[in-house]
Amino acid sequence: MEMDLGSSGRRLRPRRSSPERDGDNGEGRIGALPDALLVLVLSWLGSTAEVARTSLVSPRWRSLWPELPVLVFRGIGPDTLADLLAKARHPNLSRLELQIPRQDPGVPASRISSLLRAADEHNPEEVVFNVGGSDDDGVPFELPFFARATSIDLRIWNRRFVLPPAGVFSTLEKLSLSLCRVEPSEFLPRCPCLRVLDVDCYWLKGDVDVRSDSLEELVLRDVPNRDAVYRMQRRVYIVAPRLKKFKLQSYGHAEMKASFSAPAPMMETLSLRYCSIFSRGVGFTRHWRLMGLNTTMEWWGRDGQLSNPVRVRVLSLTNYHAVDRTFGEEILRLPVNNFSILKLELRSMWHVFGEVVFDLLKTLNAIQRLELVLPQTMDHVWTPRRRFHYNPDGWTNEHILLPHLEELEIERFHVIDHDIDMVKLLFTSAPELKTVRIQLFASVSQSDPGYKELCSVFWKNTSAKCYVNGRLEEPEEN
Repeated sequence: MEMDLGSSGRRLRPRRSSPERDGDNGEGRIGALPDALLVLVLSWLGSTAEVARTSLVSPRWRSLWPELPVLVFRGIGPDTLADLLAKARHPNLSRLELQIPRQDPGVPASRISSLLRAADEHNPEEVVFNVGGSDDDGVPFELPFFARATSIDLRIWNRRFVLPPAGVFSTLEKLSLSLCRVEPSEFLPRCPCLRVLDVDCYWLKGDVDVRSDSLEELVLRDVPNRDAVYRMQRRVYIVAPRLKKFKLQSYGHAEMKASFSAPAPMMETLSLRYCSIFSRGVGFTRHWRLMGLNTTMEWWGRDGQLSNPVRVRVLSLTNYHAVDRTFGEEILRLPVNNFSILKLELRSMWHVFGEVVFDLLKTLNAIQRLELVLPQTMDHVWTPRRRFHYNPDGWTNEHILLPHLEELEIERFHVIDHDIDMVKLLFTSAPELKTVRIQLFASVSQSDPGYKELCSVFWKNTSAKCYVNGRLEEPEEN
């Protein structure tokens, strides 16, 4: 026979007892352990509810689960949960997890408030509370302050919560809210020690106000709402001088437009992701849209020698219609815009991108290293052609200066006029360029006439070491 402990995934196969093994009284070796050791064993078994109601353990085991420092109840109705919490005896839980499955009608707000008050009586250090199902006509539930809690994770479908009239979350450092209806300005002033805020919710107001002197990590996700107006803008105002990590994801019909009250000198990680067509309002002319921007850790090497890892800010661009503001305007809104390394990923049905690249470089003219990942969609249509229709006058006559640019890397390079014109202009704009690395598109051969033209560009700029597919290109001897 087996004992299944639910979500923990652990199975115990009880050993059959015998008088020779267990003694004259028939008590198993585990059953003979002191209570303190049995509590320690039970604490590793996972789902507390399964331990409490199984008939495959001795009554003595069932009587000990209320002493556990970690209580995990999953897939249990509110009435049973209330009874289990009433039986728990540990005065200071290290973790308490309650998960109520979807019910129709939904669990009343008064019942949720009652369960949370019962949970608060056990002084948990970590709280996870998950309620599935529908709401009850928008009636808010009350969230206690949990005097010992350093982490609270709430996932309560389409519900709003209110706080007690007085008090604060005196020890709370991490707060995760999912699928709730929230307004951060209502609870952030009551969280003086909060360092991490992760919100994946419906917003009570059109705009979002985040103000915190202690916040170091902020994650905001905009949940799709069937009642939302298409192409609406949701402004996010952030005042968090200690912020180190910021992640914004915009879904559905709304574009979340973040702005910072002042520079964030401690910012290390930045991630913007626009996950639907309607949320992409940043772009260039009618075609290019910002899909995402993020910082990543990459190893940076000079002349093939790896050095310390550095943070690279990656722009990912695609082409759609209807622009609200330019890339330059968006970059100036960011908490950090002193880019030293820029990796630009371009996604397009067509291979016309020079204009958008140089328009962006006008704003980011202090970069030291530029990485370009060129588009590949539809490449098979025009790859054999040296020339295709594009307007070089729109950008090849640009006069920009990139005084600090020393390294250039290009992936998926085609030896066609458009790409070669871009390299020529980069050489002209970057007098300190020292290293150029180009990786040709897979279908491009070094026997192509355009390859010789590319090499001639390199040979005219002998101050830079130029590599193609990893091979150093040196001037031909006369």
